[in-house]
Amino acid sequence: MVASKLVAVLSTCTVVLAASATAGCAASDGDSEAKADCSLQGQNRFLFELMKDAYLWYEGVPDVDYRAYPSPEALLQDLANDPRDRWSYISNKSADDAYFKEGQTLGLGFRWGFDQDDSLRLALVQPGSPAGEAGLRRGDAVLAINGIDVEQVVSDDLWEEIAGPDEEGYETSLTIERAGAEPFTVVLRKAWFGLTTVLSPQVVQAGSATVGVLMLTTFIEPSVTELDSAFALFRESQVDELVLDLRYNGGGRLSVERHLASLIHREAEAGALLDITAHNDRHSDWDKRETFDDLDQAALPLTRLVVITSRGTASASETLINSLRAYMDVKIVGSTTHGKPVGMYGWDRCDMVVHPIAFRVLNAKEEGDFYDGFPPDCAADDTLRAELGDTEETCLAEALHLLEHGECSTTAQPGGAGERRASPPREIPWHGLRREIGVL
Repeated sequence: MVASKLVAVLSTCTVVLAASATAGCAASDGDSEAKADCSLQGQNRFLFELMKDAYLWYEGVPDVDYRAYPSPEALLQDLANDPRDRWSYISNKSADDAYFKEGQTLGLGFRWGFDQDDSLRLALVQPGSPAGEAGLRRGDAVLAINGIDVEQVVSDDLWEEIAGPDEEGYETSLTIERAGAEPFTVVLRKAWFGLTTVLSPQVVQAGSATVGVLMLTTFIEPSVTELDSAFALFRESQVDELVLDLRYNGGGRLSVERHLASLIHREAEAGALLDITAHNDRHSDWDKRETFDDLDQAALPLTRLVVITSRGTASASETLINSLRAYMDVKIVGSTTHGKPVGMYGWDRCDMVVHPIAFRVLNAKEEGDFYDGFPPDCAADDTLRAELGDTEETCLAEALHLLEHGECSTTAQPGGAGERRASPPREIPWHGLRREIGVL
């Protein structure tokens, strides 16, 4: 399919950068859902032609018989076969719109992970979610899921099975161990809830510095209002340093990432370049050079930024780090980031949204391609038993130490140091839209 025709069949296009990413949106000429072939063969054909045309690595897309595949998802697995691509996915349109536009998702409302002692613990609980309403909290150890011991879940790779279908009311039981209490079992039912993306905004002292501290869990449209409110607090408190906690931020919309970048830093010269999106050679006309947003509010008077990261820090989060590094000193505390220097658009088709990797993201110095992630300047473990926002929590404590003393603490080895650190905790696989949302 030629490029001009491909652009013509696009319906609405969501702009997403997450453990995925995105930038602009190609226009539609009206060849919309009413004319779309929503049969299985029609959707497979749409996906095949899209990947042959707009995919960043389209040259490597194999010539398969798309009619032989039982679903677009099965077809995508064979088409997105570039070894660099860990991210292209297909989502349900209603769930996609609810998340990116409204900040709503269907689920249980918690993020979990293994700690340094190899215990599965809740890392984040969304307020107002089923897990939040049930009183679950960060640090709770999970012993079993639906009666299945955690070790069996790991050994048999049952993560998708225990997550269950995306159905309102679907039940999941968790056997929980909490410090100072007997183990107990709680039954959670999947429900729609609104995500809070800005958590624990606060102002603390680090020596003589007044420090704004902010955790951001994703970049979606409702985040803009939450960020503006937090930065109003920071300006009122006259903060002169900022700790941005992105350890659980898998990405989101580039437009929101640019808004945050502009709240943090503003070049004296209007129209300063923030980032570049570069597409494949079929669509170089889609390339864009984006500038800092011209916001009504003033940027903070910062000369440096400290970012807390983990393997869960991906896409738009990494773009923020990379883009601001061209203009200011950005220090990283925590662990090496995910490594996603590319972005995706969302092409609507019938009731699905196809998110193929479609472009690279570069900073103003044309630096990018950080597939290995960004290593920390000061290494620090995510201590799941400590509350987020607690100044004694390992990562935040290290960030504040760096701001106060200008160097890592004696317990934090800088990236590339000779001393060998313990192996990182086991990772739990996250896929597709769930990876972007970051909570079950």
